Amino acid sequence: MKNEIINDLQNIKKDVKNKNYKKQIPNILTSIRLFSPFVLIPLFYFNKLNIAFIMILFFSLTDMFDGYLARKYQAVSTFGTYLDCLVDKIFALTILISLIIKTNINNNFYLTTIIIVLELIISIINIYAFFKDLKPKSTIVGKIKTIILFSLLTFLFLAKVISIPSLVIMIFNIITIVLQILTIISYLKNIKKRRKLISF
Repeated sequence: MKNEIINDLQNIKKDVKNKNYKKQIPNILTSIRLFSPFVLIPLFYFNKLNIAFIMILFFSLTDMFDGYLARKYQAVSTFGTYLDCLVDKIFALTILISLIIKTNINNNFYLTTIIIVLELIISIINIYAFFKDLKPKSTIVGKIKTIILFSLLTFLFLAKVISIPSLVIMIFNIITIVLQILTIISYLKNIKKRRKLISF
């Protein structure tokens, strides 16, 4: 897998050298989300929620189009896939941290903090798997977890603008935590299977 990424990076270098920028548009769009912590956290801290909402939409659109353009320009790569996975987690954690800045010390605060810790654990497992060439497969539970997590982020943000029942947010918090735990278990099982296959 590391060799695949090295080859992808060499291809990126060739594309840039030959001014073939079109195939690199998906990676550029993906990389833009790396700047989300430097934009969103200060905006939330200084209570610029309207601008923060616009920037969240902007970053979300880069997530929507990078995959589409990668397929369109036949630029899907191992490097791009892992970069997208990494920045998606950075983006999600940025929004969670930003929202915690604006959240009072209550049950939702603690639940949101647990979600951040679990998401970090998932990221660490992915990084470990990458360096060990174990390549954990994306599972249905993981995909559902991502959908629920972003739904939760949407509710948490909207709660700062309109009235949303705290029970609804708490339910989404709990569901997200359960799915994160199941995702961690499924990733660890997949890594264990991959280890056995490699050992043979």
